[in-house]
Amino acid sequence: MAQKFMSFLLILLILSSCNQAEEKVSQELNDQVMQLHDQLMGKTEDVLKLKRRLDSLSTGKDSVNVHKIIASLNKADESMMDWMHHFSVDSLGKMDAVNKISYLKKQLEALKNLEKSTDSSVHAAKNYTVK
Repeated sequence: MAQKFMSFLLILLILSSCNQAEEKVSQELNDQVMQLHDQLMGKTEDVLKLKRRLDSLSTGKDSVNVHKIIASLNKADESMMDWMHHFSVDSLGKMDAVNKISYLKKQLEALKNLEKSTDSSVHAAKNYTVK
């Protein structure tokens, strides 16, 4: 009987440490997602400023190119707003650790792709406005 009890305790200990490790991973992923979100929100201000600057150039001789750059900036801004609208902080509390990890990995990947497109749009707009 004592041996069964000790085996049971050992299994509980192992499960507990696995859950703690998974929770730690999910918290680290959540921190990364929030940090990248915050960085992108800072870039959103750049996007808006660049759009205003380009709007004043949108009727010039190179208006087609200017409109393409503005469209790219608009897409970056809209994509960020869409991501924020669909990101569900509330549902994270209802998920088990394995599902949280999976969800947060997908969100982090989506934000990294969003960061690339935002950076590309901002870079193109800055290069154009420097001309």
